Amino acid sequence: MLRSSLVASAVALLCAAASAQQVNLSRVQPITSPVKHAGVYNMKTGKFHAAQQSAHSAVVQTIYNNTCQWGNYYQGNVECEDLYDEGRIPNGNVGPNHASNLWEIAYCTTAVTGTVDVDWEFYDTQVGAGGGGSCTFGGAGAPPPFTAGLVGFSSSAAGLPLPGSTAVGSQACWIIGFTAGTGFACVASGATSADQVMYRFSTNNTPASLGNIIAGQLLVGNPGASPVGGGTFAIPSGTDPISGAPCGHGLDNQDLEWINTDNTPAGGTPPATCGVGIGGALSTGCYWYGGYPTNPFAGMWFRVEGDGAGTCGGCTGTITPYCTAKVNSKGCTPVVSSTGTPNVANCAGPAFTLTASTLIGAKNGLWFYGTNGLNGAAFQGGHLCIKPAIKRLSVQNSGGAGTACNGTISTNFNARICSGSDAALVAGALVGTQCWSRDPASPSTTNLTSAISFIICP
Repeated sequence: MLRSSLVASAVALLCAAASAQQVNLSRVQPITSPVKHAGVYNMKTGKFHAAQQSAHSAVVQTIYNNTCQWGNYYQGNVECEDLYDEGRIPNGNVGPNHASNLWEIAYCTTAVTGTVDVDWEFYDTQVGAGGGGSCTFGGAGAPPPFTAGLVGFSSSAAGLPLPGSTAVGSQACWIIGFTAGTGFACVASGATSADQVMYRFSTNNTPASLGNIIAGQLLVGNPGASPVGGGTFAIPSGTDPISGAPCGHGLDNQDLEWINTDNTPAGGTPPATCGVGIGGALSTGCYWYGGYPTNPFAGMWFRVEGDGAGTCGGCTGTITPYCTAKVNSKGCTPVVSSTGTPNVANCAGPAFTLTASTLIGAKNGLWFYGTNGLNGAAFQGGHLCIKPAIKRLSVQNSGGAGTACNGTISTNFNARICSGSDAALVAGALVGTQCWSRDPASPSTTNLTSAISFIICP
């Protein structure tokens, strides 16, 4: 917590910095409620899932991490204000570029659940915000417009699904993940300004709807040596005092932001329709928190996951046949194959088709799958190649003649992914799948193919 002497020192420091916009410290508000995980919101299906990450496989990893709450505060902002914060994706051991597939934000609000109206966007750009003086992130001029984001979310367009408080004026704080529903963002990483990313957050709730209490993003900071709060990326890099979890500092995340009021130029007058903001005025221009050690915030809470593959957009699905098929009662060994790529990004695009052939004709069967690991246990005279829990697709008839091995059962697995019916089918998930069919002359009356494993692409 900031002591009154620290706040006074911050004011003195800010007043001495003529090149920066003077900070109204009423924006810095204490967090008085627990910060809770709300899960992951699927922007494709409009549903929340309980998992806090998009997947737990080797190809999904944190690529940007600005989550250390060095203090217990959030940034207050009101209707019409867009906040832009910057950082950089490090090279390190996570590859030169990534298909990012999950974005996490954290906010406090006093609007009730169902009325929380916020927007956010993620940019892969070095065109930073600026207004002269000490507030330049990579170039002078205004921040990128709302439509420039690679990926983003609008509460109002989605029907206001985000969680809030139980009563107007009662504070609630949440961490929420968003998984790609309209594609993925290809982001570069490295050591230069060309690898910079930006993040936009705004709340569209009016002060009255919040019980006249401001709301906004959790503030995070860097207790390092830089006088402007420059961050150092590391995982883990310490322990968050609120959550107790490992946290990180966004690389090149500065102790300042750009605040834009409905695309008003720097120094311009915000539109009258935006009402009265914090301290009796809305802001457009540079906003500086004060710098370490007096007021060591370094921007907004934000975390990004990526595929870590180093070849953005080059995901193949790592499709791999495995396990052993059961010879059926007619002496035929079923064959499994696939065409296409499993992915979550393009539901209207090419199919990912799984085919089981050389089955006994005119018999019912189905494909089934699991996301809890691969297997090879003996089962019904063959092998069960998937660890439970097992999930079934629809029953089909193999076609052909019942006297020959000319039956085939095919399914478009991308249709299952895009249906949103299984929260486990997300980018990075490892899936094992196998076909079961009837074989009345077999002792078990069933037949099992070998299996195919694959990783779902962003």
